[in-house]
Amino acid sequence: MKQKIKIATELLLNRLPEKPTRFISLLFSRIKKSFSKNYQEYTWQKSLIRICDFIIVRTNGNYFIEYELTNICNAQCIFCPYPDMLRTEKKFMHMSETILEESLSKMTFFKNALISFTPTTGDTLLHPEWHRYIKRIMARKEIKQATFFTNAIKLDKENQDQLIQLLKNDFTQKMSQIYFSIGGLDKETYKELYKVDRFELVVNQLNSFLQKLKNEKMTTGVHIHLKMLKANSFDSIQANALLNTAQYPFIYFSHSHLYYSNDAYHRHAQIQYYQESPAIKTKACSYLLKTRFAADGSIWSDGCVISEMPGDSSLKLGESNQSMQEIEKARTELIRNWETHQMIPKPCQGCTVYRCKK
Repeated sequence: MKQKIKIATELLLNRLPEKPTRFISLLFSRIKKSFSKNYQEYTWQKSLIRICDFIIVRTNGNYFIEYELTNICNAQCIFCPYPDMLRTEKKFMHMSETILEESLSKMTFFKNALISFTPTTGDTLLHPEWHRYIKRIMARKEIKQATFFTNAIKLDKENQDQLIQLLKNDFTQKMSQIYFSIGGLDKETYKELYKVDRFELVVNQLNSFLQKLKNEKMTTGVHIHLKMLKANSFDSIQANALLNTAQYPFIYFSHSHLYYSNDAYHRHAQIQYYQESPAIKTKACSYLLKTRFAADGSIWSDGCVISEMPGDSSLKLGESNQSMQEIEKARTELIRNWETHQMIPKPCQGCTVYRCKK
């Protein structure tokens, strides 16, 4: 019954227009903040905090902003275009102070913004100033919520402490959720998926970080997403025993047996892909409403995890030194070309992620 209620709630939330979706997300963020003050005294509030986390995650909406502090990665995952991009002329770099300032000057264009520190390629913790950049970005009054994504390979003691301090100084609790992506529940699966041998390191660092969160009596939602091979089965009890030895109460597990792809994407036999959506794509995908500030200063209609393909820039809207009016004009033209002339951008052709624009 509990699972049926969760599914029904999720379906309902997914049908809501953008404005009510954002209102609900911000409302439950405030409710969570009030419950978080004394949840240690009233243990029943843990369940209410978890309900808030469930709703917050499912009401992110389509207009959020993605900050790519770096496009350099420390893994070469087989479900990611990064290994193919390494063989192109793409510039791999960390975001500079100049590009950061140019992007921050555009924040007045966004209202009640949700920032996701999720690069198309790269791992946020590799930027040497990631914590300082994130602090400056989150200080903007236009930003109401933030999420953070990493593969945890660089979640060493120093970065654990930096992240804890960032969360402790986040008095308005804008950073409500943190996401970790892990390759399976064993060393062999991890190496097959991520092509690096870091499984034991990641497990130890995650457990250490969760123990620190618990010690600090924090309520930040931690989401661990496990990538799986075709032959794998997901076991939530095993996942919790392996990755949450601290028994941190606000941890949530999810997993993928299916992966996104498109016509230009290199596919691997070890994993299974979503089938292309049978929908007739007369309307542009809702993901084109997202905005990504890339590490090199370019700005993209972010699309999704496969929005930037090797050698292709069809979803690029401009550069950080251009005005948001110019950027939005390019987005409008991109969507108009799709919906009027069926000029579908290359990453969206044969795509298995398509979501019809509301």
